[in-house]
Amino acid sequence: MSEYQYYEWQTIDRPLNSMELDAISHLSSHMDTVTSTQAIVTYSWGDFKHDPRQVLLEYFDAHLYMANWGTRRLLFRFPKSAIDPRGIRSYCREGFLTLELKGDYYILEFSLDEEEPDYEWLESEGMLGKLAPIREQIIQGDYRALYLSWLKSASADDVEDDAIELEPAIPAGLGKLNSSHQAFMEFFELNPYLVKAAAKASPPVQPKSNAPLISALAQLSREECETFLRRILDNEPHVRIDLQKRLELLAGTKPETDGKSQRQAGQLFQEAERLEKESLLRKKAEAEKKRIQELLDLAGREEGTWRWIESLIAQKQAKPYDEATKLLVDLRDLAIYQNQLFKFQERFLVFKEKYRNRPTLMERFGRAGL
Repeated sequence: MSEYQYYEWQTIDRPLNSMELDAISHLSSHMDTVTSTQAIVTYSWGDFKHDPRQVLLEYFDAHLYMANWGTRRLLFRFPKSAIDPRGIRSYCREGFLTLELKGDYYILEFSLDEEEPDYEWLESEGMLGKLAPIREQIIQGDYRALYLSWLKSASADDVEDDAIELEPAIPAGLGKLNSSHQAFMEFFELNPYLVKAAAKASPPVQPKSNAPLISALAQLSREECETFLRRILDNEPHVRIDLQKRLELLAGTKPETDGKSQRQAGQLFQEAERLEKESLLRKKAEAEKKRIQELLDLAGREEGTWRWIESLIAQKQAKPYDEATKLLVDLRDLAIYQNQLFKFQERFLVFKEKYRNRPTLMERFGRAGL
């Protein structure tokens, strides 16, 4: 298998200027896309000669990396004042989720290294666009993606001691994930049954009221108001974030706290296994019910079905042979359901003897267990 690497960066807070565009265009001769909001570079051989994190830090707000040997990275750049580092670090786990301060910015990195034979390549183009909303959600205190990362990291470890590790604070809304969270689960190959197990202790998301913040507007001094308005006129990024945090401080409001750690990782794994078994049994029961109904629909039409099978075989073609074989399987299953298998076998032996000189047809019968 040939080597393939995909790098993508996106701006969220502001577009790139002409000088930045020119600098990014010269980062690699392999650049596929460079716009005021996006840069993409791919490699089928060789490697990107610059540090992708440094490119993110200097120019962009989000970065995605994929390699066909199983490595996946998702990184966000946050203004230092936009997030609560202590709250985020409670979800961090070495090798899976890290938060690092670089000057005026924090870099949050989600990582996955899966060198497994059953690794499945995802369509990389467009994936960062699906994941990018997570950045704003984290700024707003929605830590569901952080919790999902912890789930993945805990389930990826083979160390028994990790099974007794307590889960971090349980964010609200795990039972009703949005499209960006679904993309996150797909990108990092997270077991949906494990998420369902975790969601049992997650309360629903409560709508937030802006009333306290609106009331706090009156407490802003004229000088502060003019400063915020000037920053807006100058198209300065992060103004809304800074204003919101200032109003929260004046209003005395705090982001809603998440639930406390209650369960060990091992308990979540056991519950996920139970949910998966229940789902498989339910699907099996539904499939059996559907099959019985199909057989009941066939009952009373056996003679016509035998005649139709004869006409299909007479065509001496592959597709009609396949259809005839399928109908014979249906007749056999109906006979089993009606406790008349011996009757079917007698008729089928005569039928099989009639067409014994058709090797391709006999081969199909054999594969179907007839």
